[in-house]
Amino acid sequence: MKQHFIKTFSLLVVLLAFGCKSNSQQAEVPINTEEVTWQTDINTAMQMAKDQNKLLFVECYSPNCPYCQALEPYFKNTEVATKYNSNFINYKLNVEEAEQVKFLNSHNIWLPSFPMFLFFDGDGNLVHQAGADPNVASINGNADQALDEDTRASSYAKRFADGERSLEFLTDYANYGKVIKDTSATAIAAEELFKIFPKEELGTKESWELTKKAVNDVDNGFAKYWLNNVAQAAEFEKESGHAGAEQNTLQGIIQNSLYSSKAKDYSIEKINRIKQYMTNTGAGQYVDGATWELESKAYIRDGKGAQALQVGQKMVDKLKTNGSALVYISRVFIDSFKDNSYLPTVKKWMAAALPVIQQDNVKAEYHYEMARINKVEGDLTAAKSNAQTALELSKKSGGTNGKFQKLIDSL
Repeated sequence: MKQHFIKTFSLLVVLLAFGCKSNSQQAEVPINTEEVTWQTDINTAMQMAKDQNKLLFVECYSPNCPYCQALEPYFKNTEVATKYNSNFINYKLNVEEAEQVKFLNSHNIWLPSFPMFLFFDGDGNLVHQAGADPNVASINGNADQALDEDTRASSYAKRFADGERSLEFLTDYANYGKVIKDTSATAIAAEELFKIFPKEELGTKESWELTKKAVNDVDNGFAKYWLNNVAQAAEFEKESGHAGAEQNTLQGIIQNSLYSSKAKDYSIEKINRIKQYMTNTGAGQYVDGATWELESKAYIRDGKGAQALQVGQKMVDKLKTNGSALVYISRVFIDSFKDNSYLPTVKKWMAAALPVIQQDNVKAEYHYEMARINKVEGDLTAAKSNAQTALELSKKSGGTNGKFQKLIDSL
């Protein structure tokens, strides 16, 4: 019994000695305190972050952006290098390179401005986002916030639900919503932001900066002010060395509104107001193309079919050599009208479309819509013929055949 104990004890001593020797041989890699260490491949960097239980820091920049370049010297600052090399795996993403931008697209991220600091966990989830100023306090402040689960961007929704309503917080929350394409969160946060902002200061530079960071809807109070005071915003942008940038901001707000889910319910009055906003921001030449569909549907909802057809006719006249566009315009009216009063006009549009259609896939769409018109008219023989032609053309062009077969089955 004693001998067995001695052997066991000896074995433990050997194992412990081996373990100590092994650990002593694993020399720790020293932290580079001279400059931030950048990885050269983002997928490798993500895996390193996961393996080391760190966050991945991605600096999104443009080589043509003076503000981005102003940050560069600070990445060679000792305090910054120590902070970022100790806590993160780091990667620089050039927004001018399509291959690198694929990473942002794959994570459903949009950059409203740059430089932009993004922080991901090892599973690729965005946990924090922030802009940065060219100073140590701002750059390292972003790092500290990203490392704190109670202050990073992923905590914003809970903090908002818990009642946090400071100016800075609401601005950050709205901007984060833009980055992750959560238009609802952005709109809600921006609305709360407008509520607490002093209305007598709407014409200030601070108001304009908040609009750029936080607003994505034409109904927001900040948007209404600046869309009617474009020249004032232009002066602020000119002073900061970005002449003309106000158009990008305001046209972006308009575009986001036009493509939002609630746009389908816009009234004629509101659409006309948006048309004026587009003119104010230098986009007047695009008004018809951007609003015709919403305007047509609004007129139809209001029982004003004749006015709707006039809007459609205007677009048909503009796009008369584009067969695909004419078929699409016709489809909008076929889908939207509740009676058959549209048929004579739309049939003329379709007749004009056919001679200028070259591609088989577009011809398939043409015959599909003609079959639907025939069905409404009660001409099932013509409907079946057009539907069958549409299916054959779709097969020929390698398209999906589901809707074509479904139409045939319904006849």
